[in-house]
Amino acid sequence: MGLFLPLSRATLLIPSGPNDDLARKHLFILLTDPCPEAEGAEKAVLLVSLSTVRNKIPHDGSCLLHPGDHAFVKTTSYVVYQRARIETANKLLEGVKQGLLVPQDIIAPGVFARICKGLEDSRLTPPRFLSFYRKATRAENDGRDD
Repeated sequence: MGLFLPLSRATLLIPSGPNDDLARKHLFILLTDPCPEAEGAEKAVLLVSLSTVRNKIPHDGSCLLHPGDHAFVKTTSYVVYQRARIETANKLLEGVKQGLLVPQDIIAPGVFARICKGLEDSRLTPPRFLSFYRKATRAENDGRDD
């Protein structure tokens, strides 16, 4: 994989397995371009991860991804909004540089729109992350002609 830029629609494999499988990586999707979390703060992005849908285990059905939605998705998966995270753009760039985080293909625009709508619709999205998302996307749209 070539150059990584911490922009919306980018994806990364990030170590996030359980304590007995620390090498396991989940696909994370960047939902925003870098934006300061607070006045004067370092620019950060909002990320969400995917998890496999498993029989008889509850999951958030706000946004499901299927094989073909992204090259990494091999089975039906759901977006884990309740475990969204805000990370600084520099931390992600450093993780890629060190080989800890692995860039993947960007998310297609239609799939990305579904993921963002799910963030807004899910009752499991923590308010802090929804607020950051709205602030960041409002800032992205302020400079555009509507």
